[in-house]
Amino acid sequence: MDEKSRLVLFGNSVFLAGIKAQLEHAPALELITMEALHMDVADQISDHRPQAVMFDLTMGYPDFATALLREQPGLLLIGVDPNSNELLVLSGRPRQALSVSDLVNVIQQK
Repeated sequence: MDEKSRLVLFGNSVFLAGIKAQLEHAPALELITMEALHMDVADQISDHRPQAVMFDLTMGYPDFATALLREQPGLLLIGVDPNSNELLVLSGRPRQALSVSDLVNVIQQK
């Protein structure tokens, strides 16, 4: 059996909750929801060893992003924009997300 890819959904926006509800049907993913309740968010996220962290771009750019990318350069930081249906993969590659399977493919890319 293949190992699941771990995705942290960071934040509590309605848009992210909707994405999570759809991704729960993707057997290749392990979903973890986190909110900014503590100062050491980057450490808390790192403890989960995710392959990707997703956040709502309309809620702002998370301040932990740079620290996480320095610690885990292969990590995907994915900003989702409910207004344009685009993903901003913080490697600088914007991606069109037309379906949940497109989103799963982005997360699982090496």
